[in-house]
Amino acid sequence: MKYRNIQILAVIHIFFFIFMPAFLCAQEHREPGKLIMNTVDKSLSVLRDPLLQDEIHQEERRLRLWEAISPVFNFEEMAKRSLGIHWRSRTPEERALFVELFTKILKDTYAGKIDIYSGEEVIYLSERQEDSIATVRTRFIVRNEQISVDYRLLRHHGEWKIYDVIIEGVSLVNNYRSQFNSILLRSSFDDLVQRLRERIG
Repeated sequence: MKYRNIQILAVIHIFFFIFMPAFLCAQEHREPGKLIMNTVDKSLSVLRDPLLQDEIHQEERRLRLWEAISPVFNFEEMAKRSLGIHWRSRTPEERALFVELFTKILKDTYAGKIDIYSGEEVIYLSERQEDSIATVRTRFIVRNEQISVDYRLLRHHGEWKIYDVIIEGVSLVNNYRSQFNSILLRSSFDDLVQRLRERIG
C-alpha cells in the first residue's frame, strides 16, 4: 500500500475512537479498553458541544479534541521507536527536541483533519494483554471497505498509553522509522530536524 494511502488510513484510525462508544460498551474489557472508552466520552462531549459547531470555533474544537485525545498517546515512546537505532546516539537535549517536533508533526497531520470524519463503523474484535504490553484489535468499516487496525499500548508507571497503530499489518511507527532512517543514512540529524521544522511551518 502506498505511503499516502497509509497516511490517510492513519488519520482515520489514530482518532477513530472518538466515534466508537457503542462497541466498547458492549464488551467486557480491561484497562486498555477502559482507557479508550474514557477518551471516547471526553471526545464526544467536545464534538457534541453546540457552542463549538460553527466555523468560528473550529480551531477551538480541534484544540479541545487534541487535549482530550493526546493524553492516551506515549509520544516519547513513539518518537523513540520511530527514530530506531539512531535514538541511542542522540543526546538528552536532541531526544527532547525530536520528541517535541515529532509530536507537533502528529498533531498538525492528524488533528487538523478530524472534522472530515463522522460516524464510521468500528467493530471491536479482541484485547490481549501480556505484562506491560497490550493490543486492542479492531475492524474499521468505511465506504464498505473493512480495514483491520490494532492498537499497541505500553504500561509505564502504572499508566496505559498507545505507542503504535497497526493498519492492515502496517505499523505507523515503522512507517515513520523508514522515512527517518532514509534521511539519516544520507544526511545528518540536524538536517532531519530542519526538515521536521519546515514541515511544521
